[in-house]
Amino acid sequence: MKTRALLALAVLATALLNWGSGSPRAAFPSNLRLSELSESQQLEAHRRLQEEGQVKEFKGKILKSGAIFVLEESSNRGNYGTYLLDDQATAKKYEGQRMVVTGILDAPHNTIHVRKIEAVA
Repeated sequence: MKTRALLALAVLATALLNWGSGSPRAAFPSNLRLSELSESQQLEAHRRLQEEGQVKEFKGKILKSGAIFVLEESSNRGNYGTYLLDDQATAKKYEGQRMVVTGILDAPHNTIHVRKIEAVA
């Protein structure tokens, strides 16, 4: 689990370094390189996430952006957000479906650290 979280943080950091303009989906390019963050940077980001994060539910549609799966969320107030999902294998199973993702939001990196994914009730 720790390795998965560190890998996700590395992917996200690389995506942020390659931040595109325009659509939120452009922020997650498919040519990500994991070597751009040192191991100590990954560990620090993971530690900070555990200290600050709280488990929340996010409702939206799981979509593929390049080679990466994201959750495109819409709230009751009409606000929208696109979040990188750190559990790509599970997210792949639900591509194109409206789901509830339970996890911890890493807001600075716009990533949800997934605890579970289930159908919208």
